[in-house]
Amino acid sequence: MPQVINVQIDQKIQEKNDLIAGRIRQKRLDLNIPMIDIMGSVGSGKTSVLEYFSREFAKNQKFLVINGDLATDIDAQRISRFGSKCIQINTGRGCHLMAFQIEKALTTINLEKFDFIFVENVGNLICPSSTDVGADKKITVTSVTEGPYVFRKHPVTFRMSDLAILNKVDLASAMDIDVKEIIKGSNELYPQLEVVPTSTKTGEGMEVFAKKIGLSIN
Repeated sequence: MPQVINVQIDQKIQEKNDLIAGRIRQKRLDLNIPMIDIMGSVGSGKTSVLEYFSREFAKNQKFLVINGDLATDIDAQRISRFGSKCIQINTGRGCHLMAFQIEKALTTINLEKFDFIFVENVGNLICPSSTDVGADKKITVTSVTEGPYVFRKHPVTFRMSDLAILNKVDLASAMDIDVKEIIKGSNELYPQLEVVPTSTKTGEGMEVFAKKIGLSIN
């Protein structure tokens, strides 16, 4: 009996979350503002990606970044140095952001000032994948420093992803990682998922990635 009750409670929470996510999505559609939900483990390079975008591609477009973390505003501080507007959400013990938190954050600003919204979700490859935050796409950032089996170990996340990047490929040799083999393995497991090799240090693949999510790179 307790298990049944827990499932019902979870369903109610999920239904409420999806309702709020729908409101967020409709509001953005009315304003024609894209939003991407970025997932990934701690240290995969989510913040470095957003720093790169802010530094290289924000000359003619304004970015809003909603940063999710258990504590601190370190990531928001790093990204905001390059001119992007950042809103920090600290979840305490929460392992992912929820739609009500995103909606609350969006009510604090004038959305019409922005051209693109990024949600940097709480760092892990488990919780964020199953929760709708009102974004257009879910993007997963993984890196060669996470080893050769990360795509095998997290099937739910990668099946829920619209695009993935394999980051820090500049370290592949030092980590004794074969980038082509990892991407080949991912393609066999998830034929619908495109994986872009990237490096925020060298810039490899970053323009390709930016174009695929709809950023202007001019």
